[in-house]
Amino acid sequence: MKNTLLSLMLADSGAMPALKVDCVPLPVGLLASESDFSVYFPVDALITLGPAQATPSARGVVALVGQHGCVGPLQKGAARMQAHVMVAGHAYRVDWTPVRDDPARYAPWLWHQTAAMQRRVSQIAQWSFCVQHHTPMQSLSSWLLHCLAQHPHADLTLSLNALPQSIRQWVDLSQAGARLAPDALAFNVCDGCLRMPSAPDLAALACPCHAQMSSDVASA
Repeated sequence: MKNTLLSLMLADSGAMPALKVDCVPLPVGLLASESDFSVYFPVDALITLGPAQATPSARGVVALVGQHGCVGPLQKGAARMQAHVMVAGHAYRVDWTPVRDDPARYAPWLWHQTAAMQRRVSQIAQWSFCVQHHTPMQSLSSWLLHCLAQHPHADLTLSLNALPQSIRQWVDLSQAGARLAPDALAFNVCDGCLRMPSAPDLAALACPCHAQMSSDVASA
């Protein structure tokens, strides 16, 4: 499995016969689940997760999910969260019904899924703090480092139109600052796309929030 979290869960081989796992394509846009009990484990897609209705306090800050995490179940109104596919790709879709119906058998799965969701909540909380205390360049660099950590390819290019509004604002403010100080230019924005700098370049620009983030890589 190319999703580290799902690979860890499937190490319990006794759980496999009751599970339905499909590899499905995810186009850019709102993640529309076929079932209220589907969980998506991205492979090379990147998904943003945020409040369905952004409030002034949340400022539209979103968490990021990729090859080390999962999204779902996407029960309508359950957590008032929406998932959007930011980078098209593939994900493993798992029918969560057997897990829901037999929680004792799948207790390790439930623990890992709950831990993954907690990491998403922690991300949102940390970004909310970040936008109030650090520059857009610092916040954007830290967020892009998470993109690289969650994607299997280092040569990642992001469409500006697919970015969440709050992240696009960071890009615009960072570009405006760079025009005033050309030596500070760090991101190549051209033809509606943002081409990612190297991880070391991003790390040099990132705010301290990045070091405070809990690891997105699931531990055994």
